[in-house]
Amino acid sequence: MDFTESTYSFIRQSGMFRQKGSVTVGISGGADSVCLFLQLNKLKDRLGITLRAVTVEHGIRGDDSERDADFSRVLCERYGVECRVVHVDAPKRAAEKGISLEEAARQLRYEAFFENTAAGDCIALAHHMEDQAETVLFHMIRGSGVKGLIGMRPVTEMNGRYIVRPLLHATKPEILAWLDKEHQDYCIDSTNSDTTYARNRIRSIVIPQLTQINNGAVRHICESADSVGELYDRFFTEEKDILRRAFIKGSRPEDNRLRIDEIKQLDDTARRMILMEYLRLTLRSIKDVSREHLNRLSGLISKSRHFSYDLPKGAEIRLEYGILSISYPDEKHQGINEISLFGLDEMDEMKAESGGYTFRIRVCKADGGIIPSNNYEKWFDYDKIKQGLCLRTRRDGDFFVIDAQGHRKKFNDFCKNEKIPEADRDGIVLLANDSSHIAWAVGYRISEDVKITEQTKRILQIKVSVEEDNGR
Repeated sequence: MDFTESTYSFIRQSGMFRQKGSVTVGISGGADSVCLFLQLNKLKDRLGITLRAVTVEHGIRGDDSERDADFSRVLCERYGVECRVVHVDAPKRAAEKGISLEEAARQLRYEAFFENTAAGDCIALAHHMEDQAETVLFHMIRGSGVKGLIGMRPVTEMNGRYIVRPLLHATKPEILAWLDKEHQDYCIDSTNSDTTYARNRIRSIVIPQLTQINNGAVRHICESADSVGELYDRFFTEEKDILRRAFIKGSRPEDNRLRIDEIKQLDDTARRMILMEYLRLTLRSIKDVSREHLNRLSGLISKSRHFSYDLPKGAEIRLEYGILSISYPDEKHQGINEISLFGLDEMDEMKAESGGYTFRIRVCKADGGIIPSNNYEKWFDYDKIKQGLCLRTRRDGDFFVIDAQGHRKKFNDFCKNEKIPEADRDGIVLLANDSSHIAWAVGYRISEDVKITEQTKRILQIKVSVEEDNGR
C-alpha cells in the first residue's frame, strides 16, 4: 500500500481527528517531523482538519538549532501553513530543576505546544515504530510496571488537548524511503548520535543488536505493546471507575488529589494500577517512579492513616484526612510574593500576582451593588481594614475574626477544622495587615469584621484568577 494511504488508514483506525478542527504539528526539521507534516498536509482535506505548526528551538546547538528552526518555518510557509517558532532555554531549565538536559527539552517542548494550542485541539507528534520500541524498552529497564509496557498510544489526552501520533504505524526506514522518493530534504540533529543520553544508547546500540537477532524485533515489540494495551484496557475498567470517583482535579496538575477510602479496600495489584495513574496525572515527571515506589505506597495506604513519602525528582506524597496529595517541599515558598496594598485611594485599580494567582484590585464607592458570593471574588469594607494591607502567606499568630462579638480563631486551627493538608497551608495566599489580622484566606473565608454593611462607604473589590499552568 502507498505510504500516504497507509498513514490515512492508520489515522482512521486509531480514531484520530474525529472532532476535526485545528491540528498543530510539532516540527523540528528532522526526517520524522518533516514526513509527518507533509503527510498531514496531503491528507488535511480528506481528514477535515486545519493545519498549523510549531517548531521549538531549545537553545542547545547554537547556529545549527537556529538553522533547523528556520528550515521548518520555510518548509511550512512553502505549503501555506503557519509555523510559529518558539525559543526556549533547555540548559537553564535543566540547571534550575536539577534534571537532565533531555528531560528539560521535553518539558519545554510540550509547554510550547500547549501554549500555542487551545482546549480541544490536536497536537500531532512524529513518533514512529522505532520510537515506540525504544520507549517500551526504556520503561522495562526502568521498572515502570504494566502501563509502561504499553508505550505510547496513538491518541492520548493531556491538558485538554489530544496528543496524536499518526506515524506509529511506520518504521524509520519506511519514513526515510518515502522522503527519498519525494526528493525531500531534512535536517540532521547531531545530538541524536550522542550516546550519553539513555534513549540514544537504546536507539543506537540496543535496538540494532536486537534487530540482528531478529530482523522483525522492532515490529514485534510494537505488536506486543498493542496487545498489552488491549488487555490493560479490558481489565482496568473497574479501576478506572474508582479512579474517576476518587480523583480531585486541581487548578494545576501537581494540585490533583486522590481520595483513598475505596482504594484501601482493593487488592494490591488494583491499588498499584490506580496509584500509577494518579502519579502519571499529577507528577511533573514519572521518569524514575518504579515498581518499588508503587509497592511501598500501596503498603502505606493499606496500613496507615497519615504518612509522607519521598518520590523521585524532589516530590513528596502525603496522606492526610484520607486524601493523597503531592508537593515539592524545596519549592514551597517560591512564587509567593508579599505585595503591599498601602495607599489605595478611591477609584484606584491595581493588578498583582502571587502564589499562582492574579489579583485585580479596585477601591470604589459603595453603591448598593450585589455582593458576589463565590470563593474567588470578595468585597470588603475598606475603611475597616487597617493600613498596611498586603497579600502574603501565613505567619505565626495569624487569626480571623469569626463573629460580630469579635471572637477570634487562629489560622492554623481553621486549617485543621477544614482538613487542609499541612503541605498546602504555606501555599494559601492571605489578604492581611502587617500584624496578624487576616481579612481573607483566598479560596476560603473572610473575617466577619471586614464585611460590607449598610454603613459601608468605600469598598475594596478583589477578583482572583488562577494562572494557567501548561503542565510538564
